[in-house]
Amino acid sequence: MENRAKDLLVGTAEVEITPPIGTMLAGSLKPRPSIGIEDPLYVKAIVMESKGRKLTYVIFDLVALERKIADKGLMLASKKTGISSENIVWAASHTHTGPYTTNLFSDDSAVNKKWLATIPEKMAECIIAADKAKKPAGFCRLRSFHFGLGHNRRIRFKNGTAINTWLLVNAPVDQQAIGAAGPIDPEIGILSFDDEDGKLMAVVFHYTLHTNTNFGPKFSADYPAIVASRIRERFGHQVVTLFVPGACGNINSTGGNHRKIGDALAEKIIAALETRKVQKSPLYLGVKKCEITVPRRDFTQDQTERIRNSGWDIESQKVFFEELEMMRRQGKKEDKTILQAWCIGETGFLSLPGEIFVEWGLKIKQESPFPWTYPVELGGDYLGYLITQQAWQEGGYESLIAQSSRPSPSGVENMVNNGLEMLRSLYKKF
Repeated sequence: MENRAKDLLVGTAEVEITPPIGTMLAGSLKPRPSIGIEDPLYVKAIVMESKGRKLTYVIFDLVALERKIADKGLMLASKKTGISSENIVWAASHTHTGPYTTNLFSDDSAVNKKWLATIPEKMAECIIAADKAKKPAGFCRLRSFHFGLGHNRRIRFKNGTAINTWLLVNAPVDQQAIGAAGPIDPEIGILSFDDEDGKLMAVVFHYTLHTNTNFGPKFSADYPAIVASRIRERFGHQVVTLFVPGACGNINSTGGNHRKIGDALAEKIIAALETRKVQKSPLYLGVKKCEITVPRRDFTQDQTERIRNSGWDIESQKVFFEELEMMRRQGKKEDKTILQAWCIGETGFLSLPGEIFVEWGLKIKQESPFPWTYPVELGGDYLGYLITQQAWQEGGYESLIAQSSRPSPSGVENMVNNGLEMLRSLYKKF
């Protein structure tokens, strides 16, 4: 049994990436200056090695990250560790109390470019440290549920339109609401890793809830930071907890601040971890990456009514008219991006480069050949909201054309279908 344990090696690391105070915070229609630090921001990495293969997962406490930035970190890390860049997958947590990393309802004046230039090196530093820290480990897959933390943030009306829940004050008074426009996903996916002495080393958890539960003026990694803190309180400071963001593009919290939500999630995760039965055996680690061209939404058509009916007030509507004009000036009709499919044993993951609607996430779970599959948003790149055709027809915030809402619904469907084919291909090798 002792020799079998050495067939799985695991290492973790985290590197702080909090920008200087005063750097502008993203996550709202207008930049706001940071005035302090509530929870530090990190890049975290876990490196797994088994059966002669390595797989690295990296998560950034950032609202989003573009591929051109992370690719530099991948190359640096690959050169130093020998881990192929193909075998390094990453995502952004989407915290709304982190810095700008690209143009989001603003020009690039909101981006702290000096700070952003340090991200590739810090990403590489984190991966290198995790690789050096590898040691024999055991593995366990767990899961739990929490039904009370999130809601589908789009409300449908009898006339076929939809408005977001925080904009309902401007909803049409002559139309009856007919319920949420879509489902939620209450499952909490949990992977844990223990060292040879039975001490917990790492926790990877997946949940489908927007990390916008802290809109304060200080840097914060939102509820994932609270989950990580609570797990360390229970199992020791050595534990590194890595968040895997689910398909939560249209899932918001039901209320409560990020600490309350983090505590509620942590209680479920800790209870599950208390029951873990560690398996000391090798795991199949697989990765597939695919470049894809994704058509943008049709910005040539008049969007006035779509913006007017979205529920935003007149002042906020100006932001979206400006965004539309900016997209038209750019004139780009498609984006080249990347899909990431990966697996840890019988658990598959599919990372898409934007804020995925939960309907797509549930489709991925349902149609994946893996017995356990978790969709990952904001993985590998950033294209904005990945909506459904129904959401495009219904309108609402996510259907507006902006730098944060680029892909067409048909382009998103193509991404999902291609991603599912990648999972099928991985599963055949598994």
